[in-house]
Amino acid sequence: MGNALGPLSHLTLSQPLTAAGSALLGGGVAYAAASSAMPAAVVGAVSAVALLGGLASWAATRPLGPARKALSRLLASRATPAPERRDAGLTAVLEGLCEQVQADGRIRAALDHAGSKLMICDGEGGVVYVNKALLRFFAEAQEDFRAAFPGCSAKDMLSRVMERVQGEQGYGAVGAPVEMVLGRRRIRFTLTPVAGTDAVETGTAVEWRELNEPLSAAALAVKDVVTAAQEGDFSRRIAIDAKGGALAEFAEGVNGVSAIAEEAFEDVADVVAALAEGDLSRRMTGRYRGRLAALQHDFNDALDWLGETVRSVQATAGETARVAAEIVAATGDLAARTERSASDLGEASAAAGQIAASARQSNVRSREATDLATETMGVAQDGQAVVGQAVGAIERIETSSTRIADIVGVIDEIAFQTNLLALNAAVEAARAGDAGKGFAVVASEVRALAQRSAQAAKDIKGLIATSNGQVAEGVRCVRDTGTALGRIVAAAGKVSATVTDIAAEASEQSKGVEAMSRSVEHIDGSIRQYGALAQSSAQTAETLVGQIQSLGELVAGLRTEAAPVGQRRSVRRAFASEPTPLPAPTPRRAAQGGQSLNRRTGY
Repeated sequence: MGNALGPLSHLTLSQPLTAAGSALLGGGVAYAAASSAMPAAVVGAVSAVALLGGLASWAATRPLGPARKALSRLLASRATPAPERRDAGLTAVLEGLCEQVQADGRIRAALDHAGSKLMICDGEGGVVYVNKALLRFFAEAQEDFRAAFPGCSAKDMLSRVMERVQGEQGYGAVGAPVEMVLGRRRIRFTLTPVAGTDAVETGTAVEWRELNEPLSAAALAVKDVVTAAQEGDFSRRIAIDAKGGALAEFAEGVNGVSAIAEEAFEDVADVVAALAEGDLSRRMTGRYRGRLAALQHDFNDALDWLGETVRSVQATAGETARVAAEIVAATGDLAARTERSASDLGEASAAAGQIAASARQSNVRSREATDLATETMGVAQDGQAVVGQAVGAIERIETSSTRIADIVGVIDEIAFQTNLLALNAAVEAARAGDAGKGFAVVASEVRALAQRSAQAAKDIKGLIATSNGQVAEGVRCVRDTGTALGRIVAAAGKVSATVTDIAAEASEQSKGVEAMSRSVEHIDGSIRQYGALAQSSAQTAETLVGQIQSLGELVAGLRTEAAPVGQRRSVRRAFASEPTPLPAPTPRRAAQGGQSLNRRTGY
């Protein structure tokens, strides 16, 4: 930013700048004189030089062709060339101009080396001059200016600042200074109008002053004290200015906080050091207020509580050792009983395993019986079906026998009719005499054949009647057999259902016995674990006895003293009562061998 503003610091002090310089010494230098006690004579001299500069600027505005080159060389080399003209008036003017240029140089050097931050604007508000102090300030505060005017070039930032200042206070107006925040900085602008010899304003001189400069040293001192406090060092202090004021009050406040903190920490350190040596009688004795007073009260109460605790531990260490010895004896007895119970339960587990094996075997037999009953029922049903078929076949035979008997009856009737016909034929042949002899022989043969047929029919009929009686008896027997087989099938179904129920119950019993066996095994394992835990508890109790003895020896070396009654807390009541003895095991039932079972554990 300094490079971009550099050309503003090397502007040629031509006629407009000469008038502005005169006004600057009339306003800005007057302010410097007032603030730094500059002699009035110096102020008058500088003002006179400014007036001469204005007059020279007016004279130099003439269009002098021959003198222009000399003026150019004059401005370029800062020398005083002798004019080559014989015009005495022009020579005098040029000599005056040279003197004015030299005066302008001195004014410029004074402005460049001034401690105040100054700049000069023309009548339109454009920046025409910036001194070195303001350039250095721009170099230091460029981040703040970029934050206040983002995207603006360094060369245009001064114009943007002047636009904002003119918005707060009209251009050329003389009034109260304008304060503005640029980034992290707060700046006060003092505007002084610049007028020429004709009392016409030609620009404005602007002084910049950063308002937080006096706080920098105090901020560094506070930072040092705060940094030391963060590192645990509260002995650092801020040097208080003899002039007093707000900064002095602030420094006194910070020093007071550090002193109070240092005193409190030293008090706590003394008490903690005594506590580290076993002395519980030390307390915080400082006079504090607020949170430190609460800390002191709580810390002293904590020490009182700790003293009460130590005294209670000292008083109850012997009783605790006695109770621990009883615990050792009780855990040893519990371990022995648990071991015996584990042995008994192991036998019960073996018996339960045998019962489970028998139940599984019974379950297998029950399933086999169910299969046999089902098979028997199937065979009976098949037999019943066969008997039914036999009954049907015999009934059909009976029907056929009846039909055969009917046919035999028909044959018997035919034989009877044939016999009658043969008898009639014999009678007719006898009547015929010799002519009917042959016919009589045939009739005799037919009659004999009819008689044999009738006799055979009678025999067949008798046999059929006998067969029908036997068939009827067979039908009755077969029907009785079918009825018996039906009852057998019904009984077999009941047997099968009963055997199935027995098998299901046997399966459930087998599952229950197996579950009981697993439970017994689990209980056996748990009891064995309890036995191991009881033995471990006995060993732990023995170790506890040793530790309690060590604790008694340890707390015996602590030094305590009774605290005032008003400072004691309710913790006293926590240690005032006697320790409660452990409850004795309550027998539940008498076991074999004189053993007793505990109501809680069962063994």
